[in-house]
Amino acid sequence: MAIFIDNFLTDSEVKEDLINTIWEDELECELELERGKFLVYRNTLLEVVSKSYRQNNYQIGFGNYYVAQIAIGGVKELNSGILYPIYCFATIFYTFDKKLITVDIHSEMR
Repeated sequence: MAIFIDNFLTDSEVKEDLINTIWEDELECELELERGKFLVYRNTLLEVVSKSYRQNNYQIGFGNYYVAQIAIGGVKELNSGILYPIYCFATIFYTFDKKLITVDIHSEMR
């Protein structure tokens, strides 16, 4: 399954979708998390840390979907199997036919 996901949803496509969504045509974007607001520049390192397909037995939320998680700024630390990003994480949700559903910005790995 991993080879299929990597071929279907490449790291470069995931990064491009994130850039087009949160930076659009700007050189910087302002993100807000529980700890406050901060600026992130467009040329910051984006590191794809996971990709998966989620299948739900019941029609809830997005139904079945693909998801990719990106460490914005890269990974700062790996501690007991938990990744910590430089800035934050972005999780991108895709439909079964690879249409972007939404982007979620959060401070912890999910």
